[in-house]
This record gives sequence, structure tokens and C-alpha cells, in this order.
Amino acid sequence: MHQKTMLFLMFILGMIGTTHAQTKVQGILIDSAYNRVLEAATVSIYENGKKSVDQVSLTDRYGKFLIEKPTVGKPMYIEFSLQGYKKVKIDYQLATNESKDFGKINMIQVENEIEVVDLIPPVRMNGDTIEFNADAFQLDSNAVVEDLLQKLPGMVVWGDGEVTYNGRTVPTILVNGKPFFGSDMAIALQNIDKKAVDKLQVYDKRTFEEKQKEPENKQMEMNVVLKKGKENMMFGSIGAGYGTDDRYQGNMNLNKSFGKSQATVAYSVNNINKNLSSVDQLLRNTTFKGVGVNADFESDFQRQGILNQHVIGARYQYDLSGNNQTNNQHNFQGNVNARWEKNLQENESQTILLTSESTDHNSRSSKSNAEYDSRHQTGNFNYSRRKNSSNGEERSFNYSADINLRNSHSESISSNLYLYDYLENQSSNSLENSNTSLNSAMDFNLRYNLNQKWKVKDGDGKSLNKTFDLIGFDFGLWGSIGSSNGENFMLGNYKNFTDPELNKESNRRYNSSNDSKDISADMNLSYDKFGLKQRLNYKKSDFDQVVNELFAGEMIENGSLTHVSSSNQLEYEPTLTYNTSLQSKYLNGRYSKSISLSLSMGARFFRDDQTSTLDYRNLLQNFTTFKPNISLNQSFSRMDKYYLGNSFSYNYNEEYPSLDRLRPIYDDINPGIRYYGSRYLLKATGVHAFSLNGNYNEMKQYSARINYNVNYRIYKDGLTDSLVFEGPEQQVYTSQVPQSQHLVSYYLSFAKPFLLKKDHTLTLNVSNNGSWGNKYQYVDDFMQEMINRNLSFQMNMNYTFLNKLQVAMKNNFGIYSRTDKKAENSNNDYTSKNWTLGLATAYMLTKRWTINTSLDNRTNFSKFQDNKALIWNANMTYRMLKGNNLEVKVAALDLLKQNKGFYFYDSVTEFTSGTRNILTQYYMVSLSYMPRKFGK
Repeated sequence: MHQKTMLFLMFILGMIGTTHAQTKVQGILIDSAYNRVLEAATVSIYENGKKSVDQVSLTDRYGKFLIEKPTVGKPMYIEFSLQGYKKVKIDYQLATNESKDFGKINMIQVENEIEVVDLIPPVRMNGDTIEFNADAFQLDSNAVVEDLLQKLPGMVVWGDGEVTYNGRTVPTILVNGKPFFGSDMAIALQNIDKKAVDKLQVYDKRTFEEKQKEPENKQMEMNVVLKKGKENMMFGSIGAGYGTDDRYQGNMNLNKSFGKSQATVAYSVNNINKNLSSVDQLLRNTTFKGVGVNADFESDFQRQGILNQHVIGARYQYDLSGNNQTNNQHNFQGNVNARWEKNLQENESQTILLTSESTDHNSRSSKSNAEYDSRHQTGNFNYSRRKNSSNGEERSFNYSADINLRNSHSESISSNLYLYDYLENQSSNSLENSNTSLNSAMDFNLRYNLNQKWKVKDGDGKSLNKTFDLIGFDFGLWGSIGSSNGENFMLGNYKNFTDPELNKESNRRYNSSNDSKDISADMNLSYDKFGLKQRLNYKKSDFDQVVNELFAGEMIENGSLTHVSSSNQLEYEPTLTYNTSLQSKYLNGRYSKSISLSLSMGARFFRDDQTSTLDYRNLLQNFTTFKPNISLNQSFSRMDKYYLGNSFSYNYNEEYPSLDRLRPIYDDINPGIRYYGSRYLLKATGVHAFSLNGNYNEMKQYSARINYNVNYRIYKDGLTDSLVFEGPEQQVYTSQVPQSQHLVSYYLSFAKPFLLKKDHTLTLNVSNNGSWGNKYQYVDDFMQEMINRNLSFQMNMNYTFLNKLQVAMKNNFGIYSRTDKKAENSNNDYTSKNWTLGLATAYMLTKRWTINTSLDNRTNFSKFQDNKALIWNANMTYRMLKGNNLEVKVAALDLLKQNKGFYFYDSVTEFTSGTRNILTQYYMVSLSYMPRKFGK
């Protein structure tokens, strides 16, 4: 199967390779008076008799332009424009597969610039910002911003929704200089009417100091500038659906922008395993344009149980500055959400003990039923102020305050039956559980940052800056304060089939409360190349548990489980840093290269004080760790061609053993397994980490991107579980391994968009990752050294033809293997493979009719069991009304009735396989209305 996948990939890549013989138009613009090249001039192609631009580009720093896949077989003209020069227009017509080189084109300067006042060109440079004139591009009357992006030079909208400009990712979008109804780009791109847009701006959002330090390491951002009055808008979606087996769904979101304010109200309800985690998720999945093949708010056919969920939320944002400046933002935002969930879960599984010498008595099985009912309320409030210096005369700064409030009330009822069939343990244990928990917490995060000014020197090399200007300051205070209360009733019935004297019935009530604090602060000072970082963390937890047990007809206190405990942890970490440039060279218009070195020496002082009414839980631990770190970074950029970067780093850290790993509390209501912890105090685990990272990016519209990462870790005195099978009890101890444990991992990815022909694009993402490592474990005093190997391969392709057709293919293949290096037999060796192939299509028959279908083939192979399932979903939508904003949808899910709740997983000593209840076939009809208005 892996071979078939590779052959399929080779076929696709070969097919793509045939598209490189491209039709193109090119040339060079020259100043006629001074014979110099003209950079950032606008090159526009029009069809004769039409006012809307067909294709557009800008000349590069060498005055060159190149437009691929131009229109053929029609009379066209190309127009060249630049502020201060007379326009040049040339008529031409291309035959099929014909290219044209216009050679050197002379442009004449004009003395009086009033003579060249004209309409704004389709694209132009405004300082360091690229501006696209939206009105120059003719689109459908119901087009949105994303449709406009697909027409712009340098822009690529990838099949998964990512946006790049000349090979650089554009991760954020602003509207009139401020965030637009959350952080997801799709909310703006797929809702805002193209006719409401004045221009699009693309720019490097970094501070002046960052640009001076690394000129070519750009971080792109997009700003949508609306026409006057269009900032007053309203859009949203209201929909409901009902299907077979009493399946239903409904959602509503209304979004209003007025003046400096943005407000959202939202609601969602369903019983089809659609899990809504945020208002942003709802908004990006109910856009006016439609999500096509990228929906992430759909029925989850792999989720355990049947989820019934209600979510209501509201959000408000206010722009305190109101200046629409992208480098000067001052915002307040508040979000409140309430969620109610009910979930029914059923599960059956069997676990095989891989280390057992017996093949007849080496397993256990379980069967469970559970009902969960929970209510959650959250509130998030954020205040932020950010100002980036654009010229270096002022210092860049930002500060923010964030408060998050959480509250939840959960109830559950469950029953579990465990059957043990081991050589020395043949028993059953039945558990009935009823649990109620109340939790509340407040998270907060305060941050202030003041950047250093860029160092300026005079002709003699002396600094012109004041000392204070070269001091950078960063301060943060964050943490969480919470409390929880729980009540749990548990009935246990343990039966031993070989020794009835061990039979036991239990009836217990647990009451617990916990108050916790986790507070951190850091302060960082930097001057020139040196820095001082300090971090302080304090954690406190007060836990009180009372356990009563039925004995002789009355409830009495269980002294081994009842306890009052307190945990106090204090951590202080000072670090000295040094950063220097080993090489830095910038040749304007040609290349830039740099090599930098970062060194740091830190220390961590950690105190862990545990007190308890259970004597064996009283423990005081103190650790001191020295933390060296070295990092070497290299970058090289060939202007307008490509840029690449590589970095190597080494650091040392330590992991500390926790109280529960050392001295766990034993609850004998489940006597089949017991965790003993460690017989002695444990040392810290030392971790040596080496990392090599790199990337390569082309600087053009349809650019290739390569990223790689290699990590190597060495664990000294690592912790592991030791298993002892003693009579009817499986005992687990925590042991420290003196031998070194090693872990090597890597990641490699390749991504590239292709312009197959005009308006036909293909985006390809290929990645491969793997790991190799050894792990030690004791089983009945015999040491095992397990060699674990993971290898996975992913390939995603998306084909798009305008808005008419989307085809997405996702392919994931993985192999896991484990070998017992020290064993004489292969009982504990294990190999599993999984392959997932997904194909989704969205086809627009007309401007109103759309058909969507998806196929997901999931296959799992293991040493003990193979499973296969093919999930086919399909739906058809029809848009009505003049604005295409009333939609009827008919959906059929799991058409082949093949969805199964199978699963398997393995540990070092066990293999578990089972089935659980999941969502299966249903049909649904839904109706949605999308109100939208831009302007008063």
C-alpha cells in the first residue's frame, strides 16, 4: 500500500512537471533620459474594450516584469505606469503557446506631475507598502475579499486557506488597521463584500529596529482598507437542520461593526458530534462564501459517544485609538461563552500482556458505560496597546492585560466491569461510580515591553544614542488562581475465582476540595549585546479529602485515604545572555547574509515542600540545575530570488520527580493493580538536547518552501515503570535507569503552489517525520530495552478552478515498530501500520447550485488485528434570493454504513484493542439565511 502511494505521488508530480512550458509576457522598463531601470512600476494587461484589468504585476529592482499564463487568442494591450512618467500602452495578441518579450521599454519623465494625475493603478508601491486597488478588478457581484486575492499578483490562496505573498506567509489580516471579529483570517476574507473594499495593503509588520537588524526576514501582514462608510456593516448566519434518527443542528451568529466597535452574538446546538470550542470556529465555518473542502465544524465520526451540545457566546471589541494605523493599535476586547454538553459513551476492550510466557492466561477485558453532563462558563477580557516605530526616531513598545474567568459544573454516572485472566490473577472487578465536581478559576497575564532603539554611530564610530535608549525592558506577570470541589460515590465488587477469601465489596463516598495558586513573573533587561533574564514561579495547592466507607451498616472514615495535604513549590531562574553578530553583510539589490551567536548561562533553584496528614507523603526536595545554552544562526537571501536560514542549538535541562511518582496514594477499590512509587528518593533526570533547523523559501508568487528539523536528546537517570506480577496484583514501581536513553526525531516538509493554466491552481504539501529511541523497563526483575521506531508520511493536494471547483486529497501513512533488544524471543516485538486517504470535492454547477462530497478511507494493520472503514459523505446546496444569501442543504452522512468504533493502542508491555459507540449514518435537510449589509 505504501508503494502504491509513492507511485501515485510520482504520477502527480510528473503531471505537474508537464505544466512548466508556460506562455509568458516579459520585458524591462527604462528611464529614457538617464537609461536607468525603473523599479516598482505598474504593469497592467487589459482586453481591448474592457475597463477591468485582466492581469497585473510590478517591476522588480532590476526593472524586469514577468507575467505567466496571459490570455491568448484575443486582442489585448499592456499598460505601463509610474508616478512622474507618461503612461505607455502597447497593443498585442498572442497565439496559443506563444510568449512575447517586449525587450526594453522607454518611459519619459514629465516636468509637471499635474499632467500625470490619473486613476489609481491596479497595484502600486506606497513607501514600503504594496497597495492593490480593488475597483480595478472586475468580479462577480457577490464576490468577497478572498475572490479578489486570487486575482492579485504575488498572492496565493492555498487549498487549506493559507495566504502567501511572493512565497512569504501572511498569517494575520487587519481591517482598517484593527483585528476583524477575532483572529481567524477566513472571517474577513470570506465575508467582506469586494465592493466595500477600497484597497488591500501588504507590508512587513516588524519594527524599525527589527528591519535594520535583518532586512530580509520579513513578517508579512495584510490590511483591508474599506471605502468610506463601509466600516458600518452587518453580516452573519442563521440556520437549522433536522434529520433521520432525530438528529438535529442549529446555529446563529450576528456580527455588527459600527464606528470603533465590533459586536458578535452566537449560538449553536446539535446532537451530531459537532464540537464547538470557540466563537471563531463557528464564524469561520458559516461564512458567506462557504467553507468548501476545509470545514472543521462537521460531524466527527471518530469521536467516542454521541455528543449533545449547546453553546452561546458574545464578543465585543472597541478601538480606543480610532486612527486606522496598522502600526499603532489600541484595543479592548471581551468574550463570554456558556457551553452545556451531554455525552453517552460505551466501550469494550481486550488487553493482551505481551511479556507473558503463557498464551492462554495473558489478557484482561473491560466493558464500560458512562453518561457525562457538564456546564461551562468562560469570560475573557483583553486590553492591548502596541506602537511600532516606523523610522527609528521613537521606541517601539507594547503592553497588554488579559483576564480569563472559568467556571464549570460536571456530573457523571458510569459502570465498569474488568475481567482478569492472568496466570496468577483470575478475577473480576465491578465498579459503579457517580461523580459531581465544581471548578472555578481565574487566569491573568500582564505584559509590558519596551524595545531598544537601533544603534546609530557617527563617522568616527561613536554611538549617537543616549544610554537609556539602548536598554530594552520586558516584564510579565501571569498565573492562575482556582478552586475545585468534588463528591464521588463508588461501589466496588471484587471477585477472585481462584481464592474466594480475597473477594471484597466496597461502598465509598469521597468528598474533596482543592485551592490552588500558580503565579509567575519575569523581568528581562538588555543592553547592547548583553541581557539579564529572571523568572520566578510559585505554586501552592491545599487539598482536603474525606473518604467514608460502609462498614457494619454505618459509614466510617477511611484513614488511609482521608488526608489534608499542602504542596508548596518555589522556582527561581536567573539567566545571563550574550548575543553577537559574527558576520553581517547587506548589498542593496543583490544579497544579504548574516551569522549570529547566542550564549546563555542560567541556573534554576527549585524547592518542593510537600506536607500531609499521611506520614509517607511528607517530603522536602531541593534541586539546583545549571542550564547552559548555545545557538548559532545563519541566514542568506538572494534578492527577489530566495532566502534560507539554518540554526543549531544545544541546551541542558533537568526534570524532577513528582510526589505522586514517588509516593502515590493507593485506593484498594481496584485491587487488580497497585502503584507503589519508588522505594528510595530519585535524582533529577538530565536532558541534553541538540537541535538543527532550517528553511528555504523562493521569493515569487508560485514559490517552493522547504523546512527541516532534526532533534537529538540524551536522557541521564531517566525514570521508568517496573512491573511485578505478584499473586492477584499487578504491581508498578518507579525506577531510575542508570543507562542513557536516546531519542532522535526529524521533520521534513515541502510545499509549492502551481499555476497549471490561467485560473487553475494546484497546491502541494508533502511532509515526512520520524523518530527512533530506546526505553528501558523492568518486568519481574528482568530488564527490557525497547527500540521504538515511528515513521509517517503526509501528502495534501488541493486543486482549485476559480470558485467553480475544489478538489482536495489528503494522504497519511504511518508505521510504528517496537523491538525488545535484549529478548531471546519476539513475544514483545510489535509492528503496526495505518493509512488514511481522504478525497473531497466541491463543485459549483451554477452560481446557485453546489455539490460537495468526501471519501475517507481508514485502514489499520497490526500484529494482532486489522481494521478497515470507508466513510462517504455528500451534500448538495442551493442558494436563493438576489444576494445568494438563502441556502437549502441536503446532506447524507456515512452513506456506506461502514463507520466503526474500532481502535487499538499499545504500550511497552501491552496491546489493547476494542470498540466504542460512535456516530453512524444519518440524513439531514437544513436551511440557512445569511444577512449582510455593508454601509448605512
